[in-house]
Amino acid sequence: MDFSEDLLHFVWKFRLFDTAGLETTQGDRMEIISPGIHNTNSGPDFEQAKIRINDTLWAGNVEMHLRSSDWFKHSHQQDKAYDNVILHVVFVDDMPAVRSDGTAIATLVLQHRISPDVISRYSGLMQNMNWIPCEHSIRQVDDFYISTWLSRVLIERFEHRSEQVLNLVNEYKGSWDDAFYITLARNFGFKTNALPFELLARSLPQQILARYKNSDLQIEALVFGQAGLLENDFADGYGNLLKTEYRFLAAKHQLSPIDGYLWKFMRLRPQNFPTIRLAQFAALVLKSNHLFSKIIEITDVKTIRSLFTDLPVNAYWETHYRFDKESKTHHIQLGADSIDNILLNTVALFLFSYGRYIGKERFVNRAIALLEDLPSEINHIVNRFYAIGVKQGRADRSQALLQLKKQYCDQKKCLTCGVGVKLIHTN
Repeated sequence: MDFSEDLLHFVWKFRLFDTAGLETTQGDRMEIISPGIHNTNSGPDFEQAKIRINDTLWAGNVEMHLRSSDWFKHSHQQDKAYDNVILHVVFVDDMPAVRSDGTAIATLVLQHRISPDVISRYSGLMQNMNWIPCEHSIRQVDDFYISTWLSRVLIERFEHRSEQVLNLVNEYKGSWDDAFYITLARNFGFKTNALPFELLARSLPQQILARYKNSDLQIEALVFGQAGLLENDFADGYGNLLKTEYRFLAAKHQLSPIDGYLWKFMRLRPQNFPTIRLAQFAALVLKSNHLFSKIIEITDVKTIRSLFTDLPVNAYWETHYRFDKESKTHHIQLGADSIDNILLNTVALFLFSYGRYIGKERFVNRAIALLEDLPSEINHIVNRFYAIGVKQGRADRSQALLQLKKQYCDQKKCLTCGVGVKLIHTN
């Protein structure tokens, strides 16, 4: 029989056992008024429980173990923090538990009170080797219930990622604009060139860029120069012009470029070459500096999206993917998917983090509304969820599914997952 202490907590919390004629091992009648609040920190497993034993109402903590002898294995009999335990709930009783003063603790045994069906459903989830534990049973759960759970999981994902945002804000002495600038730059590199883009932004403060916001030549020189891509001699005039301008600006502002070899071109489509992304990034700086300060003043998604469209990208890149290598004329604006990615992974994240930080729920709501407006991400995890029966949705759903897979499914935390709870709880 596959049983765990986590399952014992689960059946106690939801009362998934026969509660008729309850008695302690001492033969006293008992009734559960309230199972208490599940404590996931140190200390007894459930707090603020209310239990009636015979004619006395007890209020306090409940501790749970697979075997009652585990009380002694954990040395609870020597820990005064466990003296206010009013009930010891166990699967198997093999030894009476006592407090630090030697007094006995009322014990309830659940071994023969838990339905075999509950244990069977739990074992079925824990023991299978499917892509996710409920791969073949998730269709049994109503979409309304799944949607409600995913809404909670989405907030969890935002809260987890917000910790990184706040660390960055603190690093930049409380500047949300600077933290946004760094994160936005990293996002421009997507996965392949995220690191060099972040290093570039860290080496090139936006305060310097703001001084040249009316000069496309100087902005482009600073961006490509700090990227370490102006070290060579160029055959065409544009590259040499940028190189000359960068040398002057680097000396003036005491700038040192990052290593150019960090940029990856291999296995990328030409439209995603770092040179094209850098040109687009420079154009975005030209169009809007201190971007986050603008974004928090905008209330509609369409206007936020417009910040990333019609960028003044230098025409040189319409016929080049790399310096000195001419190509056929091509589109040089950010594509819709790229803009969606930025809105999803930078703009929405910062709106949520900022809202929580200053205690203004309107920014949190705008972040969620932004995700609801964006299309679902397309990747193998999200597509697999849709294939096994989860209803398709927008970006808010795809983000929640990514969190669900990583934090619940992969770790088989079915007992704390809304879907798992529903499947095990089902009669």
